[in-house]
Amino acid sequence: MGGSLFGAAVTLITILVVIVGLPCVAVAWLGSKMINRLGYYPSRTPAVQTSIFLQLLVIEIFSFTLLFLFYHIFVDYSKGG
Repeated sequence: MGGSLFGAAVTLITILVVIVGLPCVAVAWLGSKMINRLGYYPSRTPAVQTSIFLQLLVIEIFSFTLLFLFYHIFVDYSKGG
């Protein structure tokens, strides 16, 4: 397909799609679970939202950690400045 960097570009794009996509799927799944619970127990809205909060926090920390690792793996620190 032209260019010697095509494989590297596809690899980086795939890694970023996985790093960003997995947390998005997890958040969508939790949101669907929360909406179903709210449908069954509408009077327990604060309790349902609070129970999902910790799970969302874990997903976000995981996502930021993956992005942080991705950045630090591919940054060239030997060039300085």
